[in-house]
Amino acid sequence: MASHGRITVAALLFFCLFIGGFDTASVAAQPVPPVSGATPPPSNGAPGIPPDVLTIPQLPVPPNSSFAIDDTVLVGNDDDWTGQVILNAPFSVIQVTQFYRTEMPKMGWAETAIVRARRTSISFVRDQRVATIRISIQKDDNKRTDIDVVVSPIQTKLAPGTSSTMAPMAPRLK
Repeated sequence: MASHGRITVAALLFFCLFIGGFDTASVAAQPVPPVSGATPPPSNGAPGIPPDVLTIPQLPVPPNSSFAIDDTVLVGNDDDWTGQVILNAPFSVIQVTQFYRTEMPKMGWAETAIVRARRTSISFVRDQRVATIRISIQKDDNKRTDIDVVVSPIQTKLAPGTSSTMAPMAPRLK
């Protein structure tokens, strides 16, 4: 049954990326910021074909990172996509944290909060979206880092029966 779920997620990802509105030309045009001392990713072996690189609009990806395609889901177009991106990078938590604090503002994101703990969490906002990046050491290899990026819309509409200013409740008279 788990294999069926992975096939469904992979099919959804394929649909979103290639049929559902992503402009693959602009996706491929997104630059991947270099990290000093990084080696270029290995090519897929075919001459004249670029290496297997997936870039995501408005999201910097550390060089030599790998995507967990089965767990990555993107919905929307290049300008306002939402979803979850799961990465694995060959850098320490401190290096990845500094990478995102440096590179996200270059793509128009403003940092709003950071929590440094066993799992570092950084929040950014851009337009009407919020990005939360959780960074932790990989369980199997302490020289690699797991990165979980969730991008979602900022809620601007309030649920029925709520207000933006919560006034104290007046006591009820019987």
